[in-house]
Amino acid sequence: MSDPANLRQHTRTDFLAAQHDADSLTGWVFKPVQFSQGPAGLVLNMSDGGLQVLTSAIEPLTDDKYEVVLLLGRSDVDDDDEQVSWFNGVVERKWSRPVPRMGVLHGMCFTARNSTAEQFLKGHQEALESGQWVRCVLLKVK
Repeated sequence: MSDPANLRQHTRTDFLAAQHDADSLTGWVFKPVQFSQGPAGLVLNMSDGGLQVLTSAIEPLTDDKYEVVLLLGRSDVDDDDEQVSWFNGVVERKWSRPVPRMGVLHGMCFTARNSTAEQFLKGHQEALESGQWVRCVLLKVK
């Protein structure tokens, strides 16, 4: 049987230039303290209605649905209040697979079209393709 990650209907746009170089990803993704209840991740790419998120293997995703919240603040601010803009949407996890030395890659699709997260990613595609990192947190949907 084919890997479900390779069975895609739509063209995929890669966002993170560093995703092909595991040595450039030192440590793990950081998140603001107000999001401590959900695993952190990096958005690696998207296609029409879906995206792939890399998370740490230490915090496995066990549910099918999550609220993805994009974290777009600056990581180099001096005070404790990181300035973050929130864009979110509900996603359904379709598949997961380990990526050696990096974490776990998850294929997800948005459950409703045109969420603020999907709109942001589409609207900033050029900047994202050039290597801008998009951090996120995945919160359980209640």
